[in-house]
Amino acid sequence: MISGKGIDRRTVLKAGVAALGSSLSGISWAQGTGETLTMGVISQQTGTFAYAGDLVLKGARLAVEERGGSILGNKINLVVRDDEGKPAVGVRRLTEAISSDKLRYFVGNFSSAVGLAELEVARQEKVLQYAAGGTEDITGSRCSPYTFQWSANAYTALRATLEYVSKTMPDKKKIYTITADYAFGQSLLRYAQVAAKELGLELVGNDNHPSGERQFTQYFTKALSTRPDLICLLTAGADAVSAVRQFHSFGVKTVQLVGPWTLEIEQMQELSPAMLNGMILGLNYYQDIDTPVNKAFVERYLKAYKTVPSYAAAYGYDSMRTLFMAMEKAKSIDVEAVIKTLEGMQYDSIFGPTHIDARTHQTVRPYYVVKCKAPDAMKNKFDMAAIVSQGESPQPPELNQCKRTV
Repeated sequence: MISGKGIDRRTVLKAGVAALGSSLSGISWAQGTGETLTMGVISQQTGTFAYAGDLVLKGARLAVEERGGSILGNKINLVVRDDEGKPAVGVRRLTEAISSDKLRYFVGNFSSAVGLAELEVARQEKVLQYAAGGTEDITGSRCSPYTFQWSANAYTALRATLEYVSKTMPDKKKIYTITADYAFGQSLLRYAQVAAKELGLELVGNDNHPSGERQFTQYFTKALSTRPDLICLLTAGADAVSAVRQFHSFGVKTVQLVGPWTLEIEQMQELSPAMLNGMILGLNYYQDIDTPVNKAFVERYLKAYKTVPSYAAAYGYDSMRTLFMAMEKAKSIDVEAVIKTLEGMQYDSIFGPTHIDARTHQTVRPYYVVKCKAPDAMKNKFDMAAIVSQGESPQPPELNQCKRTV
């Protein structure tokens, strides 16, 4: 979710792929012959989203353990690399893993900018990337045969969240947005504008903030001067925690705070229930999703780690699980065969019935809206919100910029 400004495709390929010295795409991979299949979690272990890397790894490990550490007779070697939340570092770590460990599949990027940079390496070296992050570019203008997207499309997220607001608070029409000024935030802002227009809502102003912002008072002061009905936080991570704390200090009761892609369980636990009470959030994942696959996942995760899974852990688990299902269906660990199988694949995921768009490689799945609970309504420390709605509206085809054909 960090800006990709100033890092173009040529820079990425020069910095990363050229460092390999020679292409590895011609390597032949044995199927079911006791070979080792190297898969990777390349994610942020340090920096703004440092919490996410370990959680993605925990989820991925559970998926590997479910298969007994092997797939189609091939031992799974799961390697871990820290991208530090920096595109250049992510490129270097990925190319090193391809060169030294013969990595063929990877998950883990929690930064949209890192994911986009790694996308170019995956394309060049023909390794499969199952990405997260919030930017639409992964399945839009930068779409690639070798990259798939697990997180919901930004349109799906904004449409689901604002549609719930529109239906339950029909008198609240005026929205002020505070937006992270990098690829993730700008994608959310674009679709806040699209969804608002579709739903008859009015955006009365916006402020962009840099990554690492800790002083949001200026933005809230300006926002409140426009007399909005809602303030929509289009930001995430530590920035979002700071924003919610400072909004709470204003003591404003007439303005609804909405976070379409703002807080995960980890950040919610950094805030008091009183600060969160009544806040409306959009989530890629919440532990209460009522499907057999998710219930089993939550039970195993609780047993292994003594806490509930959140977005990062669910992503690590479900993306790896999906790759394994595709390999089993293809009867192969060959990247090209798995890509062909994933395109248009319909399967049962933690979300229930799920499929992957064959052209864009977007995972078509629900997006969840939760309402944070009052302190006295919480059954336990994990029971911080209730799912109140879910949306499955896919990005309109005319808004997608992917030029790939199947």
